[in-house]
Amino acid sequence: MPDRKRPATPISRCDCPVKLCIKLDPKTNRWWVQNFINDHNHDLTAPDCTPFLRSHCSINESQKCEISSMKASGIRNCQILEYAALCSGGYENRGFQEKNLYNYTLGHEQSTMLADDADSVLRYFKEREESDPDFFLKYDTKDGCLNRLFWADGQSVVDYAYFGDLVIFDSTYKLNRYNMVVVPFLGCNHHRSTIIFACGIVSCENNETYRWLLEAFLQAMYQKHPESVLTDGDHAMGKAIKSVFKGTAHRICSWHMDRNAQKYIHDPAVLQKFKELLSGICSREEFEKKWISFAQIVSQRVLSRQWLKRTYKCRESWAAAFVNKKMFLGMSSTQRSEGLNADLHSHIKSKMSLGMAVQKFERRLTHKRTKEAELDCKSFQKEPVLQTHCPDLEKSAAINYTPRVFRIVRDEIKMAAGLVVNETLSSSMPLRYIVVQIEKAESQYIVHCSIVEDNVEKLACSCAKLETAKLPCRHIFAVLIHMKATCIPRCCIRDRWTKYVKSGFPSDRKGGAFKVSSYLMRYHELNKIARLIHSEVAKSPEGYLRKMKSLKEEMQQYNDNHKHAEKCKVKQEYEDGVQASPRIANPKPVVTKGAPKKNKTTYERIKSAIESSRKNKCRHCGHRGHNRQTCKLLRQDNAAEPSPVSEGGPRAFDRQLS
Repeated sequence: MPDRKRPATPISRCDCPVKLCIKLDPKTNRWWVQNFINDHNHDLTAPDCTPFLRSHCSINESQKCEISSMKASGIRNCQILEYAALCSGGYENRGFQEKNLYNYTLGHEQSTMLADDADSVLRYFKEREESDPDFFLKYDTKDGCLNRLFWADGQSVVDYAYFGDLVIFDSTYKLNRYNMVVVPFLGCNHHRSTIIFACGIVSCENNETYRWLLEAFLQAMYQKHPESVLTDGDHAMGKAIKSVFKGTAHRICSWHMDRNAQKYIHDPAVLQKFKELLSGICSREEFEKKWISFAQIVSQRVLSRQWLKRTYKCRESWAAAFVNKKMFLGMSSTQRSEGLNADLHSHIKSKMSLGMAVQKFERRLTHKRTKEAELDCKSFQKEPVLQTHCPDLEKSAAINYTPRVFRIVRDEIKMAAGLVVNETLSSSMPLRYIVVQIEKAESQYIVHCSIVEDNVEKLACSCAKLETAKLPCRHIFAVLIHMKATCIPRCCIRDRWTKYVKSGFPSDRKGGAFKVSSYLMRYHELNKIARLIHSEVAKSPEGYLRKMKSLKEEMQQYNDNHKHAEKCKVKQEYEDGVQASPRIANPKPVVTKGAPKKNKTTYERIKSAIESSRKNKCRHCGHRGHNRQTCKLLRQDNAAEPSPVSEGGPRAFDRQLS
């Protein structure tokens, strides 16, 4: 074929005359050799090369089970090959080669991309509903195809009841073959680790979709609204939050705001002024004055006027003057969401089916819950070493808080040593204390203290860290040291940061991540017991020979009893047996490049410089958005000047322009 693109496959057939014919004698019911020819017309393969022959390369049923389990755990094919060679005593004994492994794994992945992919996922979730009474599932269809999907298991509902004061969510792209957007709802647990409350998969990002997700989230969490929400600058997302989460404080990620400002502001001095507006602590009146002077400088550029308008319009969601006194647990960016997105991208690929992507997400969820269980164990089994000058307060903090939070509180106790407390007498409660820093006497903080029957009932500081981060500040500790307190008052300890916050209900951290077919479950149970026996038998040569003999006899007996039995097929599905006909069609693939496209008529999302596409810079005029070939200024110059082709040719003309 002259137009062949792929190289032709090498020919392996050589018409070798070697032949062995056997027949069955019906009278004696015995096999006998009728004809045997042993004259080869080619050189025989060397012994160390025979494992690479096609007749010697096959994956047995036991190896298929092991490969399926390792692939589900995220182990790569090259690592599986090394493991199989190590267990079998060399590459010549493992029975299959690299090509056989890749063909099997690819075929197994393609078998999961069924025509009823969406319907199998819904059946899997409905099975979870039967085993988990608090499991919540909601989905929506469009033209008979799956359009939106939202789910949350019972453990996530329990976690939200304890840590649902702050919710962080952002979009993750290209995690399935349909290009549907994955929207995980995240939070922060008592170890200050990322925790997953729920997850949604949608086909588009608009106000209606986000409203649907947030309403489903409230329905799953028994209509409990979060105190605050932290997102990026998506306008559709912010609009949905205002309409659904009424009374909830909304904050835009400061990192996104900073990176977005760098796209429009190239002067470091002007950029520094914007950072002061972003994170500087001041009153709202002072912010308005600073913004006017800042806008006068930036508005000189035509490209910055629209950015100034939409940034000022949402100032209550990003400026420290507006969000400083609100509860965000000391967080100002969606770094937790970005970290989870990176973790998901390392395990979930863009060509995976919807069912496989859901399985991978469930395993990452279980992984995070396992880490939380490990931290819980360490917090109860180990005690930190006391380091501060106030051992009573530090020990009280070590008893109540988790290790990660204890280190933060301990730093506050250390910083309290550099503060001076001046008591202001008052005829009635609460008492007022003025806390001053030794080095900076001009910065004063006022701490109000209410005492009832020699017990501290309430403490409040003007820095509002106890209300915003739910942790006592250094100023409160300075007052407690001044009062010679021996423990942290109960009014200063929030349950969400303590070790015992989840002691009321037992945790089910397993979820549905390890759900496999009944065949694989039986195989793993038998294999687990067999490994314990074999590990003991292999310690002595006599035991090894005795066990090998018994296994061969058992294998021979099994083959005799199951000659005509159908071989079991390894297939991980959401359910055993023949699947029913699809009721809901698979989602329609979203044709996008990167993030889904926004409607031009709606409010444009405030994107970071990394998310926005890079514009080319013209080598002639220096402006961005076009190149030298499409530069209008260059065309005008060419039309005004005479052509110098006669003096040096076209190349000389190009050198003059460059």
